[in-house]
Amino acid sequence: MMKRRFSVAFGMLAVVILVLGTVGCAQKEEGTTSVAEIPYTTDSEAARAYCEKGEYLNDVGRGVEAREQFMAAVAEDPTFVRAHVGQSSAALSFKEFQTCLDNASEHLEGASDGEKLMVAINGSFLTNDTEQGVQLAKQLAEAYPESARAAIVLGGMQSAVNEHEAARASYARALELDPNSAGALFSMANNYLFSEPRDFAMAEEYANTMNAAFPNEAKVYELMGDIKRAQNNLDAALEAYNQATTMEPALAQAQHKRGHVNSFLGNYDDARAAYDAAIASAAPENKAGFAPYRAFTYVHAGEIDTALDELEAVAENVEAMGTPADQVKGFQVFALTSEATVALHSGRLDRAANAIERRNQLVTAIGEEIGTDDAIRLREANCEMWNGLLAAYSGDTDGAIAHADKIAMLVESDDNPRKLEPYHYVMGMAYLKQDNFEQAAEHLRQADYENNMYIRYHLALAEEGVGNAEEAKAFFADVAGYNFNSVGFALLREEAVERTGG
Repeated sequence: MMKRRFSVAFGMLAVVILVLGTVGCAQKEEGTTSVAEIPYTTDSEAARAYCEKGEYLNDVGRGVEAREQFMAAVAEDPTFVRAHVGQSSAALSFKEFQTCLDNASEHLEGASDGEKLMVAINGSFLTNDTEQGVQLAKQLAEAYPESARAAIVLGGMQSAVNEHEAARASYARALELDPNSAGALFSMANNYLFSEPRDFAMAEEYANTMNAAFPNEAKVYELMGDIKRAQNNLDAALEAYNQATTMEPALAQAQHKRGHVNSFLGNYDDARAAYDAAIASAAPENKAGFAPYRAFTYVHAGEIDTALDELEAVAENVEAMGTPADQVKGFQVFALTSEATVALHSGRLDRAANAIERRNQLVTAIGEEIGTDDAIRLREANCEMWNGLLAAYSGDTDGAIAHADKIAMLVESDDNPRKLEPYHYVMGMAYLKQDNFEQAAEHLRQADYENNMYIRYHLALAEEGVGNAEEAKAFFADVAGYNFNSVGFALLREEAVERTGG
């Protein structure tokens, strides 16, 4: 994923930063006795062992494997709140995420205060009240000041609202408490890798520390490949991914990332072969998530119609790929959203309109399946964003503004400092398409340009139009050297390189 990254309110599945892991354990709290670590409130040793294993796997980015461990823990002890929360963090659909938290809530009476806070923190994503989630995470860290896990949870929530310096301080606190915490090391490396201000040398330092602590973990070499990509050392990135798959031949994610690197190098046949290998070896839960990236090779190559046709085929074949039933709609949305982005960018507006209509129908259905008012409302806002983008690209500025205003109305009461990013994205694109660069820049600066290179590129165009040439050039350079694959990056990488004189 980019940490392809969408706003927390509008992604495929909100990036639930709550990371559970193997940082120690304790039994149930007794009265008001202080407990150093957040307790595992279960009488089943087997359930706790499954949960601990799941937390480690989640920490190092093995979500599908982690989910299996959490499900095994719940099977051993259906009242085990921490295992339900863990499964929510590894959930593969919105519905599963909601169901896990509902199950956890049914058993709060026997849970520790820390576990109750964990349920509430993850629940903040369901209501788009991430600021409340940050406050709850602070309560968790204050209640368990000697808990590395509590510090990691706080860092994750701070990162979710773009408070990255605070997040790094929280992860550093976790490492003071447990220098070999996989969750803290992995989170710190990824924070420096993806979050502003980025520092690739620091990311590499934490990855090396993690490698020393976990020398048999292939995901560390995959992480190092990501860092080498960010450093624009693509040959070294390939070597790291090869090392990861040598250690663990079935590590589909590393195979998948070889496809990214070969896409950037222009080795499109090699890229497609890597993607095919990743899809073949991936668990059913991941196959349909990998498939659109194969289509992106054609975007990188400038073969737009071929890319659109392949994305359409992916959307049609998600179920046939063995995708679990509750995930089919989500992966169809991913493929159709990618198709819509390519079609909008390339001026194929009829095709974009069709893809947007179909993805919006699926997004609405997902909200209705979850069944809560917040789920329905937030997905309506997401649909308004895409309708607004279609209007903007079609030259209908008034229509785009109307859709943006609807987004603002739908999220007005949410306690989330990032809630208006989609509103500003639509407004910024509407003004940019009218060459109103000053208004475009004002809005795009308030959109998710920090995490989304497609938005950052268009902010660069707006700044260039205003006359801020040096700032625009810096933004173009950011995009050109980003090296993390997404449909937007596939569309714009070559243009960004050209604009920086590459």
